Amino acid sequence: MSIPAALRLASPYRIALLFMIGSAAAWGTGTVMSKYSLSYFPPFTLLVVQLAASVAVLWTLVFIRGMRPPFNLSSLRLGSAGILEPGLAFVLALIGLARTSASVASFIGATESFMVIVFAYLILRERVTRRTLILMFLTLAGVILISSADSEGGSSHSLIGDLLVLGGTASAALYVVVSSRSVSQMEPLPLAAFQQTFGLLFGLVVLPIGLASGEGAHLASIPLSVWLWAMLNGIIQYMLAFLFYLTALKGMPATRAALYLTLIPVFGAVELFLFLGEQMTLVQLIGGGLILAALVALRQTSHTAT
Repeated sequence: MSIPAALRLASPYRIALLFMIGSAAAWGTGTVMSKYSLSYFPPFTLLVVQLAASVAVLWTLVFIRGMRPPFNLSSLRLGSAGILEPGLAFVLALIGLARTSASVASFIGATESFMVIVFAYLILRERVTRRTLILMFLTLAGVILISSADSEGGSSHSLIGDLLVLGGTASAALYVVVSSRSVSQMEPLPLAAFQQTFGLLFGLVVLPIGLASGEGAHLASIPLSVWLWAMLNGIIQYMLAFLFYLTALKGMPATRAALYLTLIPVFGAVELFLFLGEQMTLVQLIGGGLILAALVALRQTSHTAT
């Protein structure tokens, strides 16, 4: 992905920071869009439609830009991380969400940052300072406060559903760590195309499970406008979000990138308020404030260290 001339004068970390915020905004926007898409589409079918649109746009951009990534074992190995996310992570999350409450799923998903630290230490030997760890606890508290508004509905949950969401979160965290190495071996655009192709293939493998459970019964009645909306949803939630994220990883360690992912529910809550009229509670505002304050402090730490 080419970087605009105005950004080339900025430091690599500042460029990474902008792309990281952009990825969080795209994921937050995609989540809000998915709320509407899921009112028409069953989950497995929606995942395949979204990924198909994303993959089509990614490979179109690759060839328009004249890139000719080698189709060899090395490229396939780098692309196979897409099985972890969006493949396995989103499939497990979708199955788990059908068996647990949204609030519990949000709490579990908030542990991704801590899982990234563990995987980054075990695989990359990345160490984290005490200050960063404290800021990570603050962002976790903020995510929990934002998500707590969903718990008022009293939705039931099960241990199996919780474990499935936990497995999806672990898969996403492992993807973060694996991809932080991959961006040094391939440019973000073709890397995203390879990874999402693997994610799409994984989605097609599990799609028969959804169809066997009756997902295909109502597809013919879905309006064309909703199909187009789901495709746009996929381009934002997968193509833009993952492309921005992989670009950010070129200038930011995996442990810090994971902290900025906690902005996703902040963007989601703000957009739900702006576009769907869902009111933000005082607790949510406090949670968002905690996340923003922690990330500002993290940015100051990064600034003084450079």
